[in-house]
Amino acid sequence: MNEQLGLVLITEKSLGRSITGHIIKEIFSRGIKPLELLEARMYAPSEKLIQEYIKLIVDEQFKDYLQREYIERNRDFLRKRIMLLLFKGEDAISQIKGIVGPISRRVDGTLRNSFAEFKEDEDGNIIGFAEPVVVIIPHEKCAKDVISLWAQYSQSDGGLLEKLVDWEQLLPKWDSQEYETLKYRDGITSTPKEMLENIQQTLVLIKPDNIYTKSHKVGAIIDALSGPGLKMIGVKAVNMSIEEAVEFYQPIEGKLIARYGEQNGKKAFSEIIKFMTGFDPYKISEGEKKEVHGGRQQQSLALVYQGPFALERIRKKIGATDPLEAEPGTIRREFGHDIMKNGVHASDCLESAKRELKIIDIQGTSLKNIAKEVFG
Repeated sequence: MNEQLGLVLITEKSLGRSITGHIIKEIFSRGIKPLELLEARMYAPSEKLIQEYIKLIVDEQFKDYLQREYIERNRDFLRKRIMLLLFKGEDAISQIKGIVGPISRRVDGTLRNSFAEFKEDEDGNIIGFAEPVVVIIPHEKCAKDVISLWAQYSQSDGGLLEKLVDWEQLLPKWDSQEYETLKYRDGITSTPKEMLENIQQTLVLIKPDNIYTKSHKVGAIIDALSGPGLKMIGVKAVNMSIEEAVEFYQPIEGKLIARYGEQNGKKAFSEIIKFMTGFDPYKISEGEKKEVHGGRQQQSLALVYQGPFALERIRKKIGATDPLEAEPGTIRREFGHDIMKNGVHASDCLESAKRELKIIDIQGTSLKNIAKEVFG
C-alpha cells in the first residue's frame, strides 16, 4: 500500500466565494480510497513564505499566480488567506489530483472544471488560468519539501488570524448590495458604526459524526455558515482528550444533574463525552484523562469566524439545540439527528467563545510533528 500525505491549499478567492465547503465536501466524499484529515490550518502567508514556496514549484503559471495574488496584490487592508488541509491515505496525492483536476484543460466532474477561471484564445482553447481554486502537490517527489515548508511557517504565518481584517477600512467600502444581503440573509439592519462596535469572533465545532463518515454534510454546513462580512479566521482538526472534552462541556454537567438527577444527569454527560472522545469520563482515572484522546471516529473540525455580530448571526444560522425544535432551513434542522448528534456546536456567548478557543488551542498545530514523524 502506497500511503502518502496529500496537501490541499484553498485560495483566498475560493474562501471568499463561499465554495470552501464544496471543495472540502468533494475531497472528503468523492475519493474511492478513504483519506484521513490530519490537520487543518488557516494562513495569512507572508511574502517570504510565498517566495520560498515558488522555488519548489515547477509550473510557471502557478509561480506567476502566487507572485501576482499573494505578493503584488496582497498589500491591502484585507490580507489574503490560504486554508491548508493535510490528508493521509493510500495514493493520497494522485487521488486528490483526480478530484481537483488539471489546470490545462477541463475534465468533467472535477473541482477546477466547476470553479477554476481559465484563459482561452479566440478558438476556445485553454492557454492559461486566472484562478486555480486550490493548489495541490503535483507529484510525490516534491511532497516532503512542500509539506515541510508549510509546517516550518505554521506558527509565524498561521493560526488564529485575529488581525487579518482592518474592519474600519472595510465596512465603509460596502455598498447597498452588501447591506441588502446582510438584511435579508441574516436580519441585520445596524448602521456601519454599530457594526464596527460589534466585531465579534466565535467558534463552530462540526461534530464527529459528520467527519469520520466522510459525509457531504461537512461542506454543506460550512457553506451554510457563509455570509457578508463573516470571515473564517481559524480552522483546526480536533481530537479532544477526555480532560479537554470534560472542560469544554463542563458548564452543562450541572444543568443535566439538576434536570435529571445525579445518576441520570451524569449518564447524560458521560454520553456527550463518549461521543466526543470514545471514552466514559467517569471510568477513566484522573491521570489518564489528559493523555487519552479520541481516535479517527471522534475527530471534529473547529472553525473560527469574525465579523459584525458574528456570534448571534452564526447562532441563528445553526438553530435550536434540538433539531426538532430548530427553524426550517437552519443547520441543525437540516443536518441534525438528535440533541447530541445535532451537527455542530456553536459558542453561546463571547465569554464561552474565548474559553472554548483556549481549550481546543486553536493556535496550536501538529504540522511540525507530523512532518518530522513522516519525513524525519
